[in-house]
This record gives sequence, C-alpha cells and structure tokens, in this order.
Amino acid sequence: MSTRNNSILLIALLLAACGTKSIPSADGNSAQRGGAGTPTLGTTTTGHGATPERIDPKLPYATDPASIERQKLPSTLTVPNRPELKGGFSSLALGGLPNVVALRVLVVTDGLGSTTNPNSQLEMAKAVLNQQAIPFDVLDATTTDLTEAALVAADGSGRYQGVVLTTGGLGYQDPVTGWTSALSTQEWTLLWNYEKTYSVRQLALYTYPGSSPEDYGIRPAGTESATNTAQVTTAGQQVFGDLKPGKSMPITYAWNYPAATVAVAGLTTTPLLTDATGAVLAVQSNTSDGRERLALTMAHNPYLLHSQLFSYGLLNWLTKGVYLGEFRRYLQVDVDDWFIDDDLWKPTSTSTGIVQGTFRISASDALGVRTQQTALRRTYPVASAFKFAVAFNASGANTAAPDTCAPTASSVDPLTSVSRCMYNTFNWVNHSLDHLSMDFADYTTAYDQFQGNQDRADTLGLNYSPSAAVSGEHSGLGWYNAQGLDYNKTDYGLNASNANFLQGAADASITYLASNRGVASHWDASCPNCGVVHPMKTSLFLVPRWPTNIFYYASTPDEVTSSYNAIYGPAGTAHFWDHNLTYQEILDKETEIAMNHVLSGSMFPHYMHQTNFRQFVSGRSLVYDWTSSVLDRYSSYSTLPIRTLLWKDLGAYLKLRTAFVKAEAGISGSWDRAANTITLRSPGAVTAFVTGTRSGTSETYGSTVISRVTLAANTPTTIPIVK
Repeated sequence: MSTRNNSILLIALLLAACGTKSIPSADGNSAQRGGAGTPTLGTTTTGHGATPERIDPKLPYATDPASIERQKLPSTLTVPNRPELKGGFSSLALGGLPNVVALRVLVVTDGLGSTTNPNSQLEMAKAVLNQQAIPFDVLDATTTDLTEAALVAADGSGRYQGVVLTTGGLGYQDPVTGWTSALSTQEWTLLWNYEKTYSVRQLALYTYPGSSPEDYGIRPAGTESATNTAQVTTAGQQVFGDLKPGKSMPITYAWNYPAATVAVAGLTTTPLLTDATGAVLAVQSNTSDGRERLALTMAHNPYLLHSQLFSYGLLNWLTKGVYLGEFRRYLQVDVDDWFIDDDLWKPTSTSTGIVQGTFRISASDALGVRTQQTALRRTYPVASAFKFAVAFNASGANTAAPDTCAPTASSVDPLTSVSRCMYNTFNWVNHSLDHLSMDFADYTTAYDQFQGNQDRADTLGLNYSPSAAVSGEHSGLGWYNAQGLDYNKTDYGLNASNANFLQGAADASITYLASNRGVASHWDASCPNCGVVHPMKTSLFLVPRWPTNIFYYASTPDEVTSSYNAIYGPAGTAHFWDHNLTYQEILDKETEIAMNHVLSGSMFPHYMHQTNFRQFVSGRSLVYDWTSSVLDRYSSYSTLPIRTLLWKDLGAYLKLRTAFVKAEAGISGSWDRAANTITLRSPGAVTAFVTGTRSGTSETYGSTVISRVTLAANTPTTIPIVK
C-alpha cells in the first residue's frame, strides 16, 4: 500500500497474526495465509500492510480570502489604442474561404499566471478542452499581438472554429495605466471581424456585467459574493441540455456578479443561468451583424463543481456540436482480493496499523453484491449498465465447490459456489493467483501467478477479461521498498519495473495492467485522461486506478470512521479536518472527490477491496454506499449517461484514445460548412475521434454522435456531416 509509518516489529506481528487464518484451497485442504517464502498453489498472501493507499481528502480549491479577493474583476478597463495593428482583413481573407474553419479553438488570456497565483480561468479552459480532447492554442494577449495571420491561414480559411476569452475584458493590472485590457482597440476589432466573417462563436468564461470593451447587454444587479446558486432557464436548456431543469447548482469559492439584462441597440440578450433571486449569471448575446457570444459572470477553476457541470454544454455550444475529439463520463468500480482475506480494522484503535484479525466475505455477502448492483442500475437510470469489476485471487477458491446460488447449499466453500453461479454477473479481472508482490519476483513466479489464476478461473467457469490484470498492490512497476517491505515505498519510475514480472505478464497474454493513480510515474501528468505505454515492455498498456479513502481493512461504518479519523482527524497521522468526521460526512467528502473524476471524463477505475463488500446491514455494504452516494449526487445534476466498460474493453478503448490524443498535435482538421464536410489529415496512421457526425464506427452519447475515423498516413480523409 502507500507509505508506511509503522515499525518493522508491528508489521512482523501483523503478519504472524495473519498467518493463523485458514481458508479453503483448491484441493479442499486449508491453506495458511502469510508467512515467509513463496506460497504454494492454494495459498493466499495479500501482502497488505497496516497503512492504506489513499487519496488527498480534499480537492485543491483556493478557499482562502486572499485568493477569492484576487478573483474580483474591475468594473472599467482602459483599452489601449495601437494604430500600428490592423483591425480589419486583407482582400485574401475577405475573398478567401470564410466557410472553412479549422477544427481548433483559440483561447485568449490576460496572462498565464504562476505556480503561486495561477490564472484559474485559463486553467479551467485548458482542463475542459483537454478532457474533451479538443485541439486548442493559447494566446497570451499581454505578451503576444493578435494579428490577422494568427486568425486566417494563407488560403483564406479560418484557423479556429471557436474563441474562448478567459475573462470578458481580458483585464490585467498595468503598473502605469492600472486595469487595462490586454487587447488594444485594433485587436478587439480584428477579433470581432474574424468572428463575424467566419461565423465563429465566442465564449467569455468570466465577465463583469458592464459595457467595456464590449457590451453583452447585462448590468450589475444584486450582491456580489463568493457563493451563489444557479439554475438553467428554459432558453438555457438549448445550451445546457444535459443539466436537470430547475435544479439548483451550487457556486462556491467563486466570485460572481449577479446581473440584469438591459436593452442595447443591436443586441439580443437571452438569460441562460439565473440565481435564486432571478438575477442573471450567464447570457447568450447575439449582435445584429451575426456574432454569437456567450458570457458567464462567475469565476472558475478545474475542480469547482459548477465549472465542471457547465463545461460540457459550453464547449458543445462553442463548437456548434462538431469538433475533433470526444467526451463521455465513466464510473468504473474495482473491488480487489475476491476469494482471499484481508486485515480487519479494530474500531477502537486510535493508530494506523492496529487490526483485529482478518476478514473474508461470506456467500451471503457475495450474493448481496449482486442485489446491490441490480439496485444501483434500477435506482439510477444514468448508470443502467453499471457493473462491479471483481479482481480475484483464485488460490483462495475451491474448485470442488459446486455451482449454486443457494447460500444454504452444502459446499466445501460457499463463497466459491456462489461465485461460480455468478460467473457472468460481474466484470471478473485477474488479480494474480496468490496476491504475491511482483517487485522482485522471478519470471516463473510472475508467469505462474497470472497464468495460474487464469487457469483456475477457467476451471471455475468465470467470465473474466483475459487480457487484463491487476498485480498485488500494483507491484512490479517501479514503486517499491528496496528492503522488500510492503510499506515506506519509493517511486523509482517505470524504468525501474521488474523485467521478469513484465515478461511473465506478457507471456500470460496480459495486455492491460492496472497502475496506481496515486504514484507519480504510474500516470501521465501531461495527459490526465490517458493511459501509459510501458517504456520497458511496449506491449503492456497501463490503466491507472484511483485509490479511495474507504480503506482496505474497513468492513462497517464504525470501522470506516475510526480508520479514516485515525489518519485525517485532529489527532490523526496526517490530520486534515478540524473534527472527527461522521460516516455520512466521510461519504460526502469522498463523493466530492469521485464526482470530480466522473465529471472530468476520467475512465480510470476507483478501487476498493472485498472487505468493503461486507453486508453490515441487509442490502448495504461500504462499496454500495460509496457508489450510490456518487450516483445520487451525479444524477441529481446531470442526465448524461455514465458508461461502465469491461476491463478488456476499457483497456482497449483507453489505449486507442490515448494514441489519438498523443497524435492529435500532428492531426489537422477543417470543417467546410458550405459543403457540410470535414477533412482530416495525419502524418501517421491513427484512429481519430470526431464528434458531431456519423462515420466509420459511431455511437450516440447523450445528444451527440461520436465517430471513430481511420486515418492513413499523409492521406486526406473527407467525411460528410451526418447527424
């Protein structure tokens, strides 16, 4: 698991205690868990220590008063005059190809910010564009001139299909002129002429409701603050069609300017979002010369709930629903260690590492998982295809157990019996035979762990994903303790992975390996929604998984609260909260974290453990409570469906999407709106994702159509737009 702070003596005592636990093995005899040496067939060793893998208990909001104060916008700006910059177009642009625009977005910002004071509007723009894999460029208007060449290509086509302004006036504090627009009068004129000529929409993420440098037809009305709520208007449903009408959405840690619409000559202004008093928080404002603009009056950052809820509709509006890229939401829940036992937390403990023994779910618990899965699908239509992924260690199973879902039937191991009965109920995943550490394993051990688990699964008749696997504690991937201990691990990087383990997994026909999203080298920070091709074994593709703060040794709400507060409470080892949280408070905090992942389009699984499947009351387990809490909050806001994929399909899809995103910098796409076609070019062969048309392999998601288009190297591919 993650960093251990426990003494070696404590670990030794725990392992000794765990060694007394007996569970059925394949041959019907008892097998000892734990102990030294390499376990034989039928022995289970989880390797879990006493400190759990965990995730930061709170998302990185800027909640301090100074940060919120910096969000405020000026009511007036100085707009500089720079006559040396043209405000119009050459004859080439005007007589060129105004119906053709590149499938690319321009983000214009009033500064890049810094690590200590980031430009949160810019970070939000980049994050949501990356989440939808939409190509974009950033122009810092404080350092770079906006020119005709930046907007219009040599053939007269437009370089961008949409323009995002991080703030409506692009204001920054000049040491001489004070609050000043980063664009001059001439640059603003050029931008507006481009948008008019090429029928390009403009989105202003955060706008003061005034009239300079351009008027959106709104003025201040109401009390400015860092907290508010927003509801989608009837007209707003045309933009935010995925959000539930009448639902009040919180705006927190974000300065906002409630506004009222005013009549302005040449403008048609339509409220899209309003607060509880009826004040306007977002408008679409169209000009008489054909420009379409959308402005919001609240601050953003990538982690705020309102920012994530609004982003899907905003980008679909900006691009007119046609763009290079795609977006879907996922909830993948992995539960590890099925068939074997795990440590069990002692609720009265005040220190991490104190456990009261071990726990293995019963047949009744297992059948309860099926019931809970059915209940989740029925209760939450957005997740009608949801399925738990069960990562199994089959040495803990008994192949002599009969296939039955009758919990009272005679069986040498009722858990194995009901598991055989539910062979197709879950997304079964190879978690290695014995849960051995792969950090220093030899080739034969590594191969036997994965191939042996598959062989046992075949005997049991489980419908598993044969190309996917999860190593015990994500071991073998360069994150380990040099002394071989299972705590105080160091991230040495993927190039320090165990080559024997990699080859053994590959030879066992594994293609997709789980990695730990909590370890820096196990995911790609430059591409947050991408997987990783292993640098030492390129046939292996890593799928990062999110840890949770429902720890592996908790089976009841009391055990959750005790173990959670032992880490994050006022007296905890990594104290964070000012009081010990209740079970419901913990679920709320965990839901907030998971919602961020779901709304961002992350397809990485969240993982827990079989101990968390214990039915502490009929129909409920910790996994069920966590999952239903996420789905309850999500479905209260959004109608976009949540996808859940089998592990083999998840790995294949993520690998394909990752290859597309990595190649996207070299892919060019253009939209000929007169011919109603898209033309794509790529320097290398790749499968491109295109939203807004049916071509190749297509799928409907919400109100959009997403297609996969196969591109040959250096060969233009033109496809019609077919809704």
